[in-house]
Amino acid sequence: MLEVTWFTDPHNIWCWGCEPMVRRLEIAYSDSVELRIRQGGLFEDFSPVREQWARMSGGRWADSVRAFFEAVGAQHQMPMDSDRMIESIEDFNSTWPACIAAKAADLQGPHPGRRYLRALREAWCLDARAIHRVGVQTDVAREVGLDVDAFSKALEDGTAERAFEEDRKECERLEVTGFPTFTIRKGEVSARLNGWQPWEVFEDVLHQVEPSVVGNVPDPTEATLLTLFDPFERWATREVAAVLGVTDDDAELLLEELEEAGRIAHQAVGNGLVWQLVSPRAQVTRTAGPPVDRTSTPK
Repeated sequence: MLEVTWFTDPHNIWCWGCEPMVRRLEIAYSDSVELRIRQGGLFEDFSPVREQWARMSGGRWADSVRAFFEAVGAQHQMPMDSDRMIESIEDFNSTWPACIAAKAADLQGPHPGRRYLRALREAWCLDARAIHRVGVQTDVAREVGLDVDAFSKALEDGTAERAFEEDRKECERLEVTGFPTFTIRKGEVSARLNGWQPWEVFEDVLHQVEPSVVGNVPDPTEATLLTLFDPFERWATREVAAVLGVTDDDAELLLEELEEAGRIAHQAVGNGLVWQLVSPRAQVTRTAGPPVDRTSTPK
């Protein structure tokens, strides 16, 4: 079994760009790869960065942040609502609270933890929710079906914070100073990827560590594509393309065919599209009346 460790931070938009690669890993390599996630903590105190950007932009620090978001999004091509994200960070001063929330979810198991981290990233990048706030963190825990009482207790009694400290110690031991960072290991053979890379590059490194590893890539058909969705999951076009091993254009054609059949609906976020199952009620509405409002698909 290959061991892949992802050193990350829920706020980090380069890490959001890694989701296509991670989803391909989780689906195509589920039998041969174990994914470990460690929270590194990008900024304990954002104030110095905010002040530096303010000096560089003549006091318009939000414009500098927006330009950075848009430049990163243009490179990794994952949808982001940069304008609304900026509006939600007026009281933001640290990424550590979101990291600690992710560890509180991890305490309920790796699968609930991963599901929560994904939802936390969506809340930030797609919905522009202020994930540094405990209220938002708790709402997301409820939305993904975590034990909310256990989640809140882990935040309040310091259990989650101590788990985060252990992750940070691992970062220090391995000299991980930037996010995303990936380590890939099989026995005595290992490799490391620093920073965002497209999924094709990551997969090449995976095969360098273990040449015999074979991915079970799903067939690029409408029927197969539909199995990727559950009622609460959202998929960016880029992610579907990565999982199926096709171009973004081919993925979008398949998604549009499912949309025409009334099975999924899209939402425009920034310069990209996000897709989600249409609820049974919405499908009835689509058949009986005007088309479903694709901008208000429930999460």
